[in-house]
Amino acid sequence: MDEHLIINLRVADMKYPLRIKRQEEEIFRKAAEEIDYKLGQYKNYFTGNASHPLRNSDYMAMTAIQAVAEKVEHQSRAGVFESRMKELTRELDDYLKSHVK
Repeated sequence: MDEHLIINLRVADMKYPLRIKRQEEEIFRKAAEEIDYKLGQYKNYFTGNASHPLRNSDYMAMTAIQAVAEKVEHQSRAGVFESRMKELTRELDDYLKSHVK
């Protein structure tokens, strides 16, 4: 059985067919919903001005910047967490080596 399938996601009133792994379908559908939600937020808060009205591509760029910034923040936090875990593991190993015989 093929572990891939094609789904159609609607974002910003456009339909995008994607070939994905079956087990990732829910993730992609939630991502599309989140993108549409963020686009709506940006469209409500930012309209541009008469000389430079904002287009869908501007809102998509804002959404992409926010998503990538959040990803970078999570990666940074994960790096700090991983570093601290290694430090604590090293301390625990040292303690066990010196106190357990």
